[in-house]
Amino acid sequence: MAADKKMARVGAPQAFASTNTFDWLFSNPLASPTEYPLESQRVPAVPDSRPIFVDNPSDRTLTYGRLRQDALALGAGLQALGLNPDNLITLPPTPTCSRPEIAPVVVIQLPNTLQFATVVLGTLAAGCTASLVSPALTAGEIAWVLQNSRPSVIIAAKSCMPAMQEAIKAQADQAFFAKVPVFSVDVAGDAYPQTSAAPPSDWKQLLVSRGNTLRKPIVADPALRAAVILWSSGTSGKSKGVLLSHHALNFSVASLWHDADFYQGQQQRFLGYVPFYHVFGLVNTFLLAVCAGATVYTMTAFKLDAMLASIPKRKITYLHMAPPIAVMLAKSPLVEPYEHRDAQGRNAFSTIAAAVTGGAPLGWEVIEKVYDRLGFRIRMGYGLTETCSTSMQRGLTAEEMRAQRGDTGHPHWGVEIMIAADASSASESTRAAAEGAEGEILIRSPCLMMGYLPTGGLAETSKPDMSVSLEALTPDGWFRTGDVGMIDKAGGLHITDRLKELIKVRGFQVAPAELEAILCASEDVADAGVIGIHDKDDQTELPRAFVVPAGKADGPEKLKELAHKLRVLVETHTARYKWLKGGIVFVDQIPKSPSGKILRRVLRDGVVKGVEVSVYEPQRRPSKL
Repeated sequence: MAADKKMARVGAPQAFASTNTFDWLFSNPLASPTEYPLESQRVPAVPDSRPIFVDNPSDRTLTYGRLRQDALALGAGLQALGLNPDNLITLPPTPTCSRPEIAPVVVIQLPNTLQFATVVLGTLAAGCTASLVSPALTAGEIAWVLQNSRPSVIIAAKSCMPAMQEAIKAQADQAFFAKVPVFSVDVAGDAYPQTSAAPPSDWKQLLVSRGNTLRKPIVADPALRAAVILWSSGTSGKSKGVLLSHHALNFSVASLWHDADFYQGQQQRFLGYVPFYHVFGLVNTFLLAVCAGATVYTMTAFKLDAMLASIPKRKITYLHMAPPIAVMLAKSPLVEPYEHRDAQGRNAFSTIAAAVTGGAPLGWEVIEKVYDRLGFRIRMGYGLTETCSTSMQRGLTAEEMRAQRGDTGHPHWGVEIMIAADASSASESTRAAAEGAEGEILIRSPCLMMGYLPTGGLAETSKPDMSVSLEALTPDGWFRTGDVGMIDKAGGLHITDRLKELIKVRGFQVAPAELEAILCASEDVADAGVIGIHDKDDQTELPRAFVVPAGKADGPEKLKELAHKLRVLVETHTARYKWLKGGIVFVDQIPKSPSGKILRRVLRDGVVKGVEVSVYEPQRRPSKL
């Protein structure tokens, strides 16, 4: 069944389809009385002096006017390097995009900093496509991104440069990558927006005018032009490049603002610790702040004590978080000094209207505890890299919170959700299930991805392989999420299971096949299977490996030695969130189907017995629950 009755409005807001994301963000798009009938929702023209991004530790400030000015300068600098926004790679059509276009790609590997804002928005201003990469990736993971996106320019944090250079050296097409300029950002030492002399490879060289002027890119239809490439893990074990158009980003941001109910007519103030290179942080915080005139206090990494101190100091109005942060707010003794209320019943959190969490499920007990302890509601949200924002709970009161227990909210404005009648058959994938029945969750909206980068990437080929996109999208434009759920009578979405095998670790996706390939590459491993186990204390999944040793590894000491050897193997090949924090279980055999597919449900259900070794010491926080 379709869960949204507002789809007639999807084509109404013509502004979303008329411009690229940079121009749209700086066009005061949230002032329309037609689209935002409540006066408290409408945003007056944002003054140039408004702080948009503020470095939380140092108070260095990037104002609205300076951000626009520097982004335009950086865009001109990129074009001066020879990046022509009209030099496009056109891909075969997908069910959601008749002609996917990719402009010259700029790979950006930065944490949440002021520089990130200027670099990303400058890339969009130049008409180029920004490929956003996590700073936590290893050289092997970066090499895959470079191989597939074939960037024209690379801009990365100085701390990421060793892995980036190693990834470049690993490329087969050395002739191509020898011509790719690489610029570094000294996150720790750069006092931007203060300016100073910079070495030739420093990113600020792109800000130097040299008489460069930005040539306005021609974007005939922003629904066809890729604005960003985000990287989402797949069941194949390799990350997939998700193509999101300018139109998708514009519509997603506008849809969020349309449905949010935390407005009180005041300027919004956010803490920016959710990674901006992740779709959650990119849409909900980074892009929304620019057009809403909100102020984001950026943090390169999350630290609970810094977050707690910043909330009353900055008078934060709304929080974005992954489930583990909600657990900290519910349980940590560090919160105690901030929870006490004055004679008027106010505490350090009283400026916060609400919070939203996404990326993984969050237990009801934690949500209720935070409300009782601190006085604001945490609302569940649902979305994927391929769909941007999909649904969110609404309402701020305890009554509304309890009424929505167990669901992940209603679809955002302009979003359709359907429960498929038969998730096992592609031909039946767009037939709706009976009301209240479970099935695969399908999503259709203007926020959907255009598709994935073709198999084999953007290397010159006459026939790009779009099979992965066609498997994920139905012929009539629905995205197959791989999640199983149902829609209740009130229209709330309930997620009950997952068809796909991805493990969600604190909002990041981990492909079991990737870890299995790494483990099985060891001469000490005969076979391996990886699943996610739920950690109740941290409210996240953790990767757990079931390993069949090669040869004899008898005795607990030998198994412990092998387990720690495998731990080091995984650590050297993957980002931290992929590490085997769920432990290693040594077994005699990995259960498989006749076709050879690992029976992960058998592993999850505890049917397979073995010797478990914890390769990481548990780090439990004291609990008040």
